[in-house]
Amino acid sequence: MQAFARWSVRHRWWVIGAWLMLLAGLVVLSQLAGGAVHKNSFGFSGRDSQDARMVLEKEFPRAAGDSDQIVFHTETGRVTDAAVQSRMRSMFARVEQLPHVVTVTDPYASNGQAISKDGKTAFATVTFDAQANDLPEEAITAVISTAQAARTSTVQVELGGQAVQQTESQGPGLATGVGLGVAALVLLVLFGSVTAMLMPILTALVAIAAGISVNALISHVIDINTATEAIALMIALGVGVDYSLFVVSRFRGLLAEGRDPKEAAAGAVNTSGRAVLFAGALVVLALLGMLLLGVGITNGIAITSAVEVAFTMAAALTLLPAVLSLLGPRINSFRVPGRRPAGSTTPSPRLEGWTNFLRRRRWPLAIAMILVLGVLTLPVITMRLGSSDASANPPDTTTHKAYTLLAEGFGPGFNGPLVLAATLPAASDTAVLQRLADAVESDPAVGSVSPPRMSPTGTAAVLQVYPLTSPQSEETTDLVHRLRDTTIPQATAGTHVAVHVGGSTATFVDLASLLGSRLVPFIAVVVAIGFLVLLIVFRSVAIPLTAAVMNLLSIGAALGAVIVVFQFGWTGLSGGPVHFALPVMMFAIVFGLSTDYQVFLLSRIQEEWNTHHDNDRAVHDGMGRVSGIITGAAVIMIAVFCSFLLGGQRFLQEIGFGLAVAVALDAFLIRFILVPATMYILGDRNWRLPRSLNWLPRVHIEPNEIEPSPAAEVSGAVR
Repeated sequence: MQAFARWSVRHRWWVIGAWLMLLAGLVVLSQLAGGAVHKNSFGFSGRDSQDARMVLEKEFPRAAGDSDQIVFHTETGRVTDAAVQSRMRSMFARVEQLPHVVTVTDPYASNGQAISKDGKTAFATVTFDAQANDLPEEAITAVISTAQAARTSTVQVELGGQAVQQTESQGPGLATGVGLGVAALVLLVLFGSVTAMLMPILTALVAIAAGISVNALISHVIDINTATEAIALMIALGVGVDYSLFVVSRFRGLLAEGRDPKEAAAGAVNTSGRAVLFAGALVVLALLGMLLLGVGITNGIAITSAVEVAFTMAAALTLLPAVLSLLGPRINSFRVPGRRPAGSTTPSPRLEGWTNFLRRRRWPLAIAMILVLGVLTLPVITMRLGSSDASANPPDTTTHKAYTLLAEGFGPGFNGPLVLAATLPAASDTAVLQRLADAVESDPAVGSVSPPRMSPTGTAAVLQVYPLTSPQSEETTDLVHRLRDTTIPQATAGTHVAVHVGGSTATFVDLASLLGSRLVPFIAVVVAIGFLVLLIVFRSVAIPLTAAVMNLLSIGAALGAVIVVFQFGWTGLSGGPVHFALPVMMFAIVFGLSTDYQVFLLSRIQEEWNTHHDNDRAVHDGMGRVSGIITGAAVIMIAVFCSFLLGGQRFLQEIGFGLAVAVALDAFLIRFILVPATMYILGDRNWRLPRSLNWLPRVHIEPNEIEPSPAAEVSGAVR
């Protein structure tokens, strides 16, 4: 690492030029390729809902696309009034002529099934020629604008459905701006210098821009959800600023010791840069671990987030030290009045007092923290995975308004009908379809069932089932399982008719079941990877073992907080299931970020241990030197994650809140209290390695000392 650090500083103009050329080339290439293509695929195999989709695509090709609703409502009169009816039918005809629209069902020709009993609300179903993820956005927005053009002062027109909801996904611009603003403020307080504050932010922005361009190219190859860009940006911004923060902090500390700027830049990479490399690599590995799940929605998040983290890590290790070596003491320019730039090696008196208190109260504090985290984890046993329906969308969106109108006029189940796709060995088997419809309609959780619609070949049929409960409710999930396990097998017994339960509601039920069943093996693999990496880095069994337990506690406690807020709705939010992808995503991301702090903290403690082999002194001195920086880094990351609560998208709110809570617990309870207390308890056993494992390679994150590079070697090529 030392040779690499010196090379980067010696060739700093080449490094800076290479980054500028790389960034420009990637941006141009991504634009030439047409920018990002978000496919939003929820495709997976081996589940009943996907079998239903395949039947529809084969037997009903023109009707197998996404189905959305145009909902209209009047407070004065009825929707069947001549003036309203004429206006709406004219609008339906215009929508039906739009690109990618196959049909628009006329509610006035539905024998009253699409008109509410009070005559105030009705809905027309728009069938597209492709699934929502394959439709161009302009085709969907054309339907929305054409339909809403029929609004009047007395007639309200709203639209709902998966395709329409995709157009409402807000970009991460507001959240990014807020996150950057808070990060700048924290860095300004921490460093006391405008120039020092700008370095981590500018480095992270350059890396993020390069990562976004690469991910735009990747989106032409793999399916990526619209939320993926925001999630990848959220993670990259948090870790990118943090990684650069550690390097800048160490650079300023070495300058304060009297080092030459070029030596200080190389030394910062040779010390803090090693921790960045190992921590970043572990985050990338944890993210890529989601590929083991084999689900499209998590694959996209895993790859794009890993790309962003890799770029932020590379920029912190190459671009940043090259710029720092040019700045030298000017890193402390434009000082904040009343703030004195301090080196990272200056211990904080308050932190020293805290570590002394921890040493005296190690057992009570360790037990108290474990109990607190355990209590916070308890709600996890009640976790219900699924997907929130449009009732959780921001109140001012058209999908939320359409949901409300349908729920009030027809019942919440009309917002997510189940689709029964039946295959018939022979056209003469149609008699079983009526028996099936009667059996399904007799279920107390079913409101109504549409008449069977036959395929052109007569060998397949489709029925719409409208539950009495909302798509996100537990009762609807139970209905899906009951139809598959009991009702359908009994109704089709003795025949060769195969019936599959599909539709968006059933698809999300299957996704939740699939990811839930793979969660434990996924956790085991990621924990094993983290344990092995820490075992090699610190040559200790106790450190990776306690790290694994503490990481599990922090993730469990953060998930518990998400469940209390979003599933129980204790804070006033509407209660609903936790997003089906949240647990695996949170585990991969939080495990990597938690190990980040573990590596940054313990690498400095290990450096002290290697100097004098006194465990208590090593914990005391290591904590005193880096805990302030870790705290500042955590505040920045918490602010970035919390900023995503502003977007209004429930999934991003869940992941942002969960990650913010996890980092807060990890930085302020685990790394600040539980880790040092446990290390005080274990004493010298922290650093023991069984003889049977002595064959493990020796990897040093922090060298025992930073050797000054010869002036000729460092500066000879830098003029």
